Formats: sequence, structure tokens, C-alpha cells
Amino acid sequence: MKLSEIGELGLIQRIKEGLPLPHEQVILGIGDDAAALRHPPGSLVIITSDMFLEGIHFDRALFTKFQIGFKALSVNISDIAAMGGRPTAALISIGLPANISVKDVDSIFEGIEESAKEYGVSIIGGDTCRSRSGIILSIAVLGNVEEDLMVRRSRAKLGDAIFVTGTLGDSAMGLEILKSRLRVTGHGSRSLIEKHLLPKPRVEEGRIIAKNKWATSMIDISDGLASDLSHICDESAVGAEIYHDGIPISFELKEMADKLERDPLYYALRGGEDYELLFTVPMDRVEEVIKAEVEGRPLAAMIGNVIKDDRVLIDKDGRRHTLSPIGYNHFKKGKK
Repeated sequence: MKLSEIGELGLIQRIKEGLPLPHEQVILGIGDDAAALRHPPGSLVIITSDMFLEGIHFDRALFTKFQIGFKALSVNISDIAAMGGRPTAALISIGLPANISVKDVDSIFEGIEESAKEYGVSIIGGDTCRSRSGIILSIAVLGNVEEDLMVRRSRAKLGDAIFVTGTLGDSAMGLEILKSRLRVTGHGSRSLIEKHLLPKPRVEEGRIIAKNKWATSMIDISDGLASDLSHICDESAVGAEIYHDGIPISFELKEMADKLERDPLYYALRGGEDYELLFTVPMDRVEEVIKAEVEGRPLAAMIGNVIKDDRVLIDKDGRRHTLSPIGYNHFKKGKK
């Protein structure tokens, strides 16, 4: 059955029937001219939006329809996590080719619904339309955060330590494996591929960081460590030094990079789409962060310090190298 056979109203009803129960703050969801949410006293509503375009953000040949939906919502949820907030609701606008099958559309929304369930997000509305340029997803996510806990990019201070959650570069290597059709097998390659296809926004980690008031600034790593660290430096009017040995790189990435005779540091610095949290911490709170754990693993690793001006990478021999903010840029030739 094709989408053209059930039409827009049939599609909306089909989507509505499969959605999880609404978040407690949702008063009115899909079905009226607008949705309504209850605003908790003492908190701020935070809103983010992002587009997920076929041919730009994903290749339909590399993703299942489920993975397209899951990733499209998850990368928006990551922006809420980077503010220390709780995601609550999402608006899903989707452009679809008329000849796409209803089964494929169902699969996209199953991925969206799975991400929504995992992070407690209600789908409260959006829009559907025909697309002549492949699959287009435009998603807005709402969340809330206590007014005194919200973390911004712009408040890093001279002398702060720099931390990052998780490991870096896995998603970029996973994408390279997919795009190059590399003949690699085993758990390690599957793990890297999954990091790219099904990212896990660090909502719990963001809440822990915010509740403890550890972070002076924070951002999620979508464009690569070098690029996103540059955003913090630009907004905070500071510099940064990063230690090569401090950057957390997974065993799987090291193993794959060794097989391909590549430098794993390149993927960690410039790969992007890890959706880990990069944040700065006053020196008198560093020990607390180092000792913190989430589900039995360290919350974050210290990778450097905030300095006055320069942005440098310090290698294993103590030599200083300029850290250029090279990452993904939609409107610049070369992009990487």
C-alpha cells in the first residue's frame, strides 16, 4: 500500500494511533489547532529544532527506516540534554515522496516512537506534506529546566577543566564503514556502526551535571570535538588546551583504525555525530566530577583546561599544535 492511497488524513490518524501516552505536562496533544503544555513553576521552557534531510544528513541506502526516525528525534533530544534539561514533547514535520510505502512510513514513526519512549517525550503535533526531494524531517523538541540550573555555552572561565562524556570518534568511523562498504565483521564494527545509526543522547548525564551545578558551560558534540569546543571558546571569549592522552577513544575505534592504518585521533577530533556532552568545570569541583559514575561507568573524562587565548592540542611529547575548528559545515566547500 502506497502513501498516496491513504492520503494525509489517513497518515495522521495512523501516526496518532501508534504514539505512546503523553507526558504528564501535556494537556492537549494531536487533534486541535495547537498543543498545550503545563508550565511547571520555577522552570524554563527550552526549545530546539533541527532538520534531517535525505542526501545531506543520511543516505537511505545506509539506514533502515526505523533508524532514520530514531536518529532524527534523538539528535534533537541531545540539544535539550546539553542545556541540563528534561525533554518533554516534540513536533514532527515530515515531507515524504508520494510513492513511498505505508509500511516504510510506519517504520520511520516506529523509530521516532522508540526514541520518544526511551526519553519520556510526547509527540504533540507537527505537519505532513509531499516531498519531491526524498525524505525530509524537521523536528522541534521542547523541554524544561530549573531556572537556576540551565547550562549555556557562554560561561566557561579561565582555569576551568574541560570534560567530555563517553568516547569520541565512534560515529564517524561507523559512517566510514557503512559508506565504504568495508568488509569488516565482529562486535567492534557493529558497535561503531550502531553509534552512528542509533545515537544515545546523554540526558541522564546532563541532568546530573546540571543538578550538581558542576558545569560553567556545556555543548553536545554534533560537529566534532575541535569544532564544538571552538563554539564554547567563541561564546565564552576564552581559549582551550586539550591533551592528546586525555581524549577518550574506544577500544573498538582504536582496533578499526589500526586495521585501516588510520589515526583514531582524527575521528575523535573532527568526526562529529557522537552526541556526547562537552563541558567545563571550576577546578574546585573537578574531583567530584572525576568520582561521579552513571550505571557503574565514569560520568566523564577530563581532557584539558580553559586558557586565555589559544586553542591547542598538546601531543604525547608535550608539543603544542594549533587546534583548528574543522568539522561539519553545511555551506562551506569541503565541509570536513
